[in-house]
Amino acid sequence: MTLADARTLEALDFAAVRERVVAATRTNRGTSYARELVPGTDFEAIRREQRRTEAVRSLVAGADFRVMPAIETAPLTEAAQLGRTLAPPDLRAVGDAIAAAAAAHRAVHEHDDLSEVVRSYASLRELGRGILDAIDERGSVLDRASPALGRIRRSLAQAQADARDRLGSMLSSAKYAKAIQDRIVTIRNGRFVIPIKAEFAGSVPSIVHDTSSSGQTLFVEPLAALEANNRVRTLQIEEEREVARILEAFSREVGTHAVQIDANVEMLAQIDLLAAKAELAVRGECIVPELCDESLLAIERGRHPLLGERAVPQSLQVDETTRLLVVSGPNMGGKTVALKMAGLFVVMAYCGMQLPASDVRVGRFERVIADIGDEQSLVENASTFSAHLARTREMLDGANARTLVIVDEIGGGTEPSAGAALAIAMLERLLERGTRAVVSTHSVELKLFAHATPSVANASVRFDPNTFAPTFELDVGTPGQSLAFPLATRMGIDAQIVARAHSLLEGRERDYEAALAELALRSSELRDERTRLEAERRDASGELQRLKRDRDALETERRRFATRAEERLQQGLRDFVRELGGRKVTRSQTKLLDATIAAMRRDLGIGAEPAAPSQATSFHPGDRVRILSLNQDGVVAEDWDDRLLVSIGSMKAMVERSDVARIGAVEKRPQRSAPAAQARMSAAQRSSAELDVRGKRYSEAEPLVERWIDDALLAGNSPLRLIHGKGTGMLGRGLQEYLRANSAVKSFRYGTEEEGSTGVTLIELKT
Repeated sequence: MTLADARTLEALDFAAVRERVVAATRTNRGTSYARELVPGTDFEAIRREQRRTEAVRSLVAGADFRVMPAIETAPLTEAAQLGRTLAPPDLRAVGDAIAAAAAAHRAVHEHDDLSEVVRSYASLRELGRGILDAIDERGSVLDRASPALGRIRRSLAQAQADARDRLGSMLSSAKYAKAIQDRIVTIRNGRFVIPIKAEFAGSVPSIVHDTSSSGQTLFVEPLAALEANNRVRTLQIEEEREVARILEAFSREVGTHAVQIDANVEMLAQIDLLAAKAELAVRGECIVPELCDESLLAIERGRHPLLGERAVPQSLQVDETTRLLVVSGPNMGGKTVALKMAGLFVVMAYCGMQLPASDVRVGRFERVIADIGDEQSLVENASTFSAHLARTREMLDGANARTLVIVDEIGGGTEPSAGAALAIAMLERLLERGTRAVVSTHSVELKLFAHATPSVANASVRFDPNTFAPTFELDVGTPGQSLAFPLATRMGIDAQIVARAHSLLEGRERDYEAALAELALRSSELRDERTRLEAERRDASGELQRLKRDRDALETERRRFATRAEERLQQGLRDFVRELGGRKVTRSQTKLLDATIAAMRRDLGIGAEPAAPSQATSFHPGDRVRILSLNQDGVVAEDWDDRLLVSIGSMKAMVERSDVARIGAVEKRPQRSAPAAQARMSAAQRSSAELDVRGKRYSEAEPLVERWIDDALLAGNSPLRLIHGKGTGMLGRGLQEYLRANSAVKSFRYGTEEEGSTGVTLIELKT
């Protein structure tokens, strides 16, 4: 079942759209399918076709896919099935079709939306390659078609050369100089001959094969060349037989695989049709229409597909809220273009084609029927009005909520008031049935009907209020006004005539037209203001986005700087701790250091990372803790309620409780009189002169090595032995780079063969 009848498709100029699809196809069968393209009503099939078109478009848009030309192979495969031998050009055409189908399958088979299209495909690679290797594009059977043919043709070439040489020697012989007409070797009846003068026929022992038109020249085969010519002819017969054998063999193969060849060409034709639609979509900057279950048509900035760059974008919508749209305005203003675009968009969408618009929603329709233009029949003596009435009857018959009606100049062709009344009655019937319709009119009564009736809306084509030239844009919600009087004045009609005509209008109609003119002027001013405000909004939005980008860039740079500063500060603190060694640090010096660090953090904009809640509710002297802000381990010396005095090596620091986390079991509490000595003892207990990090990644090994060196410093262990293994050498090299940057390391080296070679690094610390 088709969506639209032939008269509707003709009224919408769908044939011109279809011809563009035809022109974009490259296979004979694909072209046939394009010529038969009509909109169906199976909504799921339409959705599937839209997905397929989009899938192929992704290939076409990338310029890496193009359907190869192919003729219709069905007559050839049928002939081969009947046992007929195909001519070389026909076999070549079959081979080209096989290759084209294979190329198309390679390009699209991975797309899920095309799986049904390629399901019937099966590779005929050997047959296709065999034909293309044996027969060239001109339909000539090549020497490589078979080993025997190659040998025969080489022998034939040699035999022909021998025959030419034999005749050439006769042409240059003084014995036959007087008899020779021209010193050329030519061919007659497939045999090499020479031209001699007719009067010397008896002087040259030969066989006559032809004469010139004048009879003065004989083309003869000298008996001396008879054997050579016989050899040539024998080889030519062998060549013909071998070529015939090759063609028969290929024809049998084509007949055997006829069904699969046809299936592959069918797949190719479907892809060809999809590619043609996709190519038009790319060329026309089209979009995939949104297919909805409701009965609606919503077009945002749609462009008539046949107008190309001349098309002015138009927007319109018919749905449950606005079932009928009444378009009015002056002639040549774009009303008919808008109506045809609306109908074409539905028809094209239902043919699986994409649409030139910013956004399109197309609902589920069972029927589209259009009445556009004059349809007179001189044979049936039917007037324009009668033709419109007949079409109106067809529209009303069976119209329902799944019908889209498009009528140009509804109620036209008869006395205006009667035509308007008939049009209103027709629209009321369509409203009762829930039908969607887009109609055009000049009638004031219809404009008033649209204004006063729920679910009906006015629309008008815009025009320049100064020049009265149409802009071809559509204003939904505003009825169009007549420009008869302004245009008459502009065209030079006498002002008194125009004034008299104006006075003849009824008061109600005159007031209506005046109100429309005022409304049109105000609408134009509002559009200009809206355009200006929209431009300002875009400019402001762009400036806001730029400021946000600048702010984000500055924030990113600040964080990057703060991170680097934090890293340097922590490294400096670690170096400071190591350099203090066994020096005695007073409480006042510790407080001064805390204040200095806090001031540096504030100046650099470094906020301390949120501290994880301490796992301990209380701390005791001797507890091993980590100072979070410094990433440094230490031992609690004293608990001062909200702050802790922590020993870091032989330095003591006053830190907030929230900045401390316990990292080990509570150690035996040291005597308050010797906290530094106790800390060294704890470090000595933890420290070892050897650390094995084999099997670890660098990110895992580096913090272990750092802590190991810190403990060794506190315990006074040096030298140290770091075991990292050989492996790829990356772990060892990475750790040595770390050691090179560590200010506590005096020197390091790989071990000797006895010490472990490159799998071990020996380290000496500064004392």
